[in-house]
Amino acid sequence: MKKELNEQQRRELNTESFKASEESQMNEEEWQARIDLAALYRLAAHFGYDDLIWNHITMRVPGTDHQFLLNKFGLLYNEVTASNLIKVDENGNVLSGPRDVNTAGFVIHSAIHLAHPDMKVVFHAHAPAGLAVTALKNGVDYLVQDTSMLYGDIGYHDWEGLSLTLEERDALARNIEGKSCLIMRNHGFLTVGETAGEAFMNMYYLIRACKVMIEAYSTSLPLDKGPEEIWKLSRRQYADFPPGKYEWPGLLRLLEQIDPSYKN
Repeated sequence: MKKELNEQQRRELNTESFKASEESQMNEEEWQARIDLAALYRLAAHFGYDDLIWNHITMRVPGTDHQFLLNKFGLLYNEVTASNLIKVDENGNVLSGPRDVNTAGFVIHSAIHLAHPDMKVVFHAHAPAGLAVTALKNGVDYLVQDTSMLYGDIGYHDWEGLSLTLEERDALARNIEGKSCLIMRNHGFLTVGETAGEAFMNMYYLIRACKVMIEAYSTSLPLDKGPEEIWKLSRRQYADFPPGKYEWPGLLRLLEQIDPSYKN
């Protein structure tokens, strides 16, 4: 007598079939991009930059202009793997993988990817550690040395409700032009990079700048913000330490210790 599969077994079977068929069709470059993006999701979860199943981190598929990888809608960030990432076009239409995509959320990412081809990774977060700063009229104050890595590199985008319109796509692309970070007022954060490591470290330093600022202001003590010429000098000095170049290998080693399943 044939035994029927339960829902969990069907899900697992579909996932394994998807993984096998996809790996056989993709080149080595795309598979490596999937590993890097899955690592970025896992690191976001580890450092507290995730928001349950919400938000996205996207990466352009190597060798393409209008194909992108992102998470399956409904997965926690610590459940994302290289094989369960979904490939979509610029409109969020699924090209391969499960069809569980939060298309509305992809509006933010497609706006930036399409307008700025050099921004290969787009990281959107509602990180609680710094979220309060999105509601402050004057934005981020530069207060400590490593904040100077982002000196003059943070843009701002006014809140327009849920990011669903083509008009807001255009505004997002304009407001991040020439920047690595964007504070979406009353909403959250965006960072970009040519690599997963660059996008992650930009988010890391942006969130830390916001957290330090909140902590410093909460003391109600006088602040020493430092002279502008030193901020500019420090920014130039950090050019010798591009974000992600040295940190990314160490972050991958951290993931190997925590849970290497992101590479599956």
